[in-house]
Amino acid sequence: MSAKKSKSGASKPAAAVSAANSPAPVAASPAAPTMAASSSWLDSTDPRKRQWGKIILIGVWIYVGALWLLALDQTFHWGIFGPKLPPLP
Repeated sequence: MSAKKSKSGASKPAAAVSAANSPAPVAASPAAPTMAASSSWLDSTDPRKRQWGKIILIGVWIYVGALWLLALDQTFHWGIFGPKLPPLP
């Protein structure tokens, strides 16, 4: 086990080493999907994806609404999510 560098690595020119480590530029083809070309589920041309997007969006709105209602219920002691407790002395 020597601390010396191997001779096979020293014989490579610096340009070849840097070219091997960097990715080669790839030309964008029209068939390759890009981030700009992809659309959300709500803007999709597939009706199934659009329907799932709407269902998920409605579910998120219901969840956020329930959280707001729970916060208001606990703040003002309305008793919506459980029995009203008598005030503590």
